[in-house]
Amino acid sequence: MRACVVGAGPGGIVSAKVLLENGFDVTVLDKFQQVGGTWSAGGCYDGLANQASRRLFEFADLPNRLHFARAVDVQRYLEYYAETFGVLDRVRPGTEVVSVRPVEGPGRLGARGWWIDSRPTGEGAAEVQSERFHYVVVASGAHHHTRLPELPGRESFHGTVLHSNEVRAGAFTDRRVVVVGGGKSALDLITRAAGEAASATLVQRKVNWMIPERLLLGLVGYKWILFTRFGEALLPRYHDPACVRPVDRIDDRVKRALWWVITRDMLVSTGLYRLPRQLRPDRALPFHLAHAGVIPRGYVRAVRRGLIDPKISAVAAYTDKGLRLETGEEVAADVIVFATGHHKVFPFLDPRVPVHDSAGRLRLHRGIVPPGADRLGFVGFRQVFNNIMGVELSAHWLTGRFRGTLRTAPSEQEMEEAIDARLAWQERVLPDSGGYDFGPYDIHCADELLHDMGLPSRRAGNPLAEYLLPGGVAHRYAGLNRPDSTAR
Repeated sequence: MRACVVGAGPGGIVSAKVLLENGFDVTVLDKFQQVGGTWSAGGCYDGLANQASRRLFEFADLPNRLHFARAVDVQRYLEYYAETFGVLDRVRPGTEVVSVRPVEGPGRLGARGWWIDSRPTGEGAAEVQSERFHYVVVASGAHHHTRLPELPGRESFHGTVLHSNEVRAGAFTDRRVVVVGGGKSALDLITRAAGEAASATLVQRKVNWMIPERLLLGLVGYKWILFTRFGEALLPRYHDPACVRPVDRIDDRVKRALWWVITRDMLVSTGLYRLPRQLRPDRALPFHLAHAGVIPRGYVRAVRRGLIDPKISAVAAYTDKGLRLETGEEVAADVIVFATGHHKVFPFLDPRVPVHDSAGRLRLHRGIVPPGADRLGFVGFRQVFNNIMGVELSAHWLTGRFRGTLRTAPSEQEMEEAIDARLAWQERVLPDSGGYDFGPYDIHCADELLHDMGLPSRRAGNPLAEYLLPGGVAHRYAGLNRPDSTAR
């Protein structure tokens, strides 16, 4: 059984590892020269750092000691993982996938396998190589196809315009820098600009919630609160009834009271309470918690010292000096960085494969497979906070589907109905998630996939550990390939 994995980031290498262990002949194609995807050299902005505390950014079968690690250290771990489990020898670096198209013939789309066309990265005139595979895993990453706003007046601005992915060392030195965006990457870059640039201005439409490295007045690491079953029980109820436990049925009045306390602790622990009210989130938690990242060290201090000039406004247009905001204010700039996210698109994929709806949301059953295509799956597009555990479990689930060992085998219509129900829930609970981001529901997402695989979702030996210790962590899911896999 030949399987092709498109992409050698975290999702790609763990998919290849699981497929190899299940007897597949695996080939991994990646456009970069290193494995690691976003974490590889040139994969994202210079200075990217991991927002995972210790024992979070790791795969189940290879622990590490990474703690808010630099990208170079994360890449090193991913490469060591790929080498340890025989994946590295299966990778063809510097290979661009041009198309993924079904082998024509009777039956459903992809039932006879897939053609993969590829060529050396950046060599558009090179001869395209076509290969036939029985199965395809798309793990091309969600942070590569940049989203830039279309603003009038671009021709009038003669400075530098970058997406956050394109920022490299020295880009800010002694220049007037404007960063547009309110997410983790925007705060990362503006904090860096505060120490390097002649001026640093942050423009954001609204202030997002940010998570501190430590909660409870700075005393307890965030994973001990946010990555427990009890912590997740305070969230709005998960959409899949099979994953709802008695603890998830806490009375909404109790939840609101606890979130009132958590909201105020979050303000104190991040330091946001020390900023003017307009620079704090205007909605109480858990609203938009799915869009939260770990707040960069030094951000609040830089704002308080006047090294960062924050503006709460949308951007209206370029000017000859920089940007004009919707408030009418003009902001001068030499460098404008748009930290405005990415499109979740697959330009190489045959357009007959149904992946998006009319609103651009991903329509994947369980966030992994398109209902209208066989022998094809996506890993890395069922995003959860610090999602390396999420991609590993997705790889196990998808391999089980390829092998026909999942406990459930819904029809195409049942998949479509499940996707509709899940998207409706996401729009209500996780607005603007694009059918992709499951936010802080790490453990519920794991339970759902384990249920489909016929594996126990209880992963600890006693109720205290099960509910109060971090559960959204990879080492609790070690050994899933073993037929006797049970709670550890």
